[in-house]
Amino acid sequence: MPEVGDYVLATKFADGDPCDHFCVGFVSEFYRDRCIVVDSEGSEFRRNGFRRAETITREEGRQLVGMMPEIGDVRGPSLWWHLAKIRGEENPDDPCDHAEFR
Repeated sequence: MPEVGDYVLATKFADGDPCDHFCVGFVSEFYRDRCIVVDSEGSEFRRNGFRRAETITREEGRQLVGMMPEIGDVRGPSLWWHLAKIRGEENPDDPCDHAEFR
């Protein structure tokens, strides 16, 4: 579980579907079961927060941000699948279960 100040990948829902809202930013607070994430200037990405967030490295964040134009709002593998591939996993699980993209 990330802590306030951590650099994270955050997704609207637990499955990390790239057609749903997601971001790379900093945890500012927790509200109920949600994580509030802000950019480097302190602006919230999503007022209602995110249901899943995981701490990432600066390099992982750089790679994810670089991929956003190609993967955002496009049916395909989960953001969590992409993060696992960045981390070197051979056959990561895809919570979105888009087998055709593996």
